Amino acid sequence: MKKLLRKILKNKVFYLAVLLIAGIVAMNRIQTEKRRNGELVLYTVQKQNLVISVTEGGNLVALESQKIVNEVPGSRNILEVVDEGIEITEEDVKNNKILIKLDSKDLEDRLEQLKLSVENSLASYTEGEQNLEILKKQNESDITQADLKVKFADMDLKKYLGDKLAESIVGKSEKINYAVLLKSDNLGGEALNKKRSFETQIDLAKEEVARAKDKVEWSQKLSDKGYVTKSELEADKLALQQKEVSQEQAELEYELFLKYDFSKQVESFLSDYEEAKLQLERTVATTKAKVIQSEATLNSRKSTYILNKSNLRDVETQIKQCTIVATRPGFVTYATSNRPWASQSPIQPGTSVRQYQQLFELPNFKSMGVEIKIHEASIKRVTEGLSASVRIDAFPDVALTGRVKKISLMPDATIKFLNPDINVYVTQITLDDSKDFLKPGMTAQVEIFIKELKDVLTVPVNAVFFKGGQPYCAVLQNGNLTDRKVELGDSSETMVEIKNGLKEGEQVVIKPGVTISSAVKKTELEEKGTFRQGQDSGSAPPAETPGKAEPAQTSGKTAPAAVPLEGSGRAGNGAERAGAGNAGSAMEAGGSAEVPAAETTGTERRRSAGGNSGGRQRRRPASSEGTEGN
Repeated sequence: MKKLLRKILKNKVFYLAVLLIAGIVAMNRIQTEKRRNGELVLYTVQKQNLVISVTEGGNLVALESQKIVNEVPGSRNILEVVDEGIEITEEDVKNNKILIKLDSKDLEDRLEQLKLSVENSLASYTEGEQNLEILKKQNESDITQADLKVKFADMDLKKYLGDKLAESIVGKSEKINYAVLLKSDNLGGEALNKKRSFETQIDLAKEEVARAKDKVEWSQKLSDKGYVTKSELEADKLALQQKEVSQEQAELEYELFLKYDFSKQVESFLSDYEEAKLQLERTVATTKAKVIQSEATLNSRKSTYILNKSNLRDVETQIKQCTIVATRPGFVTYATSNRPWASQSPIQPGTSVRQYQQLFELPNFKSMGVEIKIHEASIKRVTEGLSASVRIDAFPDVALTGRVKKISLMPDATIKFLNPDINVYVTQITLDDSKDFLKPGMTAQVEIFIKELKDVLTVPVNAVFFKGGQPYCAVLQNGNLTDRKVELGDSSETMVEIKNGLKEGEQVVIKPGVTISSAVKKTELEEKGTFRQGQDSGSAPPAETPGKAEPAQTSGKTAPAAVPLEGSGRAGNGAERAGAGNAGSAMEAGGSAEVPAAETTGTERRRSAGGNSGGRQRRRPASSEGTEGN
């Protein structure tokens, strides 16, 4: 066996065979490496201007449009209506061209009834005004009469007692001491006069009694001496008795005056005065109550008149509203045309319409714009006044510009109903120069420019993958692949800024089928847009290829060219196009890097959820964990 081995080793043919086998193995390995590297799609890192924008699809709409609504209460039948699509000109507006006429027979009948009601309520209202004036004058007369009675009662009281004494007892009828009143130095008037008259009569009666007594005594002496007869003596005695009786009557009358007549008269005059004052107060209160009642009646009649008159004006207005005329130029569009569910009640003669139902819409084609729906992830970046470029699908060669005019505050209810997880906000783009050939409903693609990063390192978003939550790029150096950690900045839909980790001129491998995720972006779900090659003027230029996609260089020969990257992002997701065409496959670099599994793009998911919503509805991209490598 040893001899055989020595014999073989001494044989030159053996060495040649070994060398030949080793060469064949080496050549196979080199060819395998060449084939694998030749299938990779490479991108040369370079500095470029990166435009951050939001791209959405939508439809052309007339931003200025007149909506014609039925304002007549109740349900009414259409008598006549203009044909849909007719153009309303300025001449039609001047001639008050009739757009639609509704049935107003019941309103005309009610108008006649209301005219009679207005006339009757006006007559009643006028009568109420006159009655109020008469009542006010009568009240003035009643108050004057009551006031005179108070004055007369006061005068009677003062006439009887005197001014000072009368004023002192007013309001004190329950505490009057009449004996004190009679002795008061302030006593005057008829009471003082009567008091003095009674006292004078008593004094005179006493004087006459005294003189009668003297005469009787003298007659008695003369009768005793026989100078006068007994009959004369008796006559003198009788005269004395008469004088005494007169004195007693005078004293009794004075006592009755002091005890009864004086107090009675004072009470009577004082009561009349106080009653007159109360009557004056009652008269004033009564007149006020009558005036208030009369004014209430007048106000009621006035309200009835105003209500009837207002109803009359309303009915007259409603009759006028039954005939709607053109007030501004435009094209007639039926409100039911865009609502298939309303086909059972189309706008045509004989159809019944209700109050506040929209009948027409007259769009002004001179104010054409685009209505798009922006996903909530991007709406924060969009503000009114931002510039935008517009491409009409029907006229792809026509480039239009515009600005963001209005952003809705609430998400679109239709998309919210179809998928509660999606929130999109209707945004209106006004065109800087509207064209005559633009029609409502045409589909369009709108790119809203957020900002532009000048002279930054960029790579395609598909060149980034994740390991352990950190972004990496596969760098090809000297025919070998190396995973290198990078620091990411802003990104568009196709390109991402590299702040650190790569140098200009290095080549990175593009991984097909991998889209940018939320972890790629510096701020979560905010950098949506399209990469474009910038210009010196700072404006957004037309779409160009952002960088070179080069095949791997092996042994000085160039592998077949791969599908180039596109940067416009108009009709689809740029990240998808960056990896389209089967430009590469899963790669291995010494087992250190793994390609993340391809995921469904946010645009595709939003298409399936949004339906025909005026454009691609972008949904929140998948989280970074869904694209991490092992």
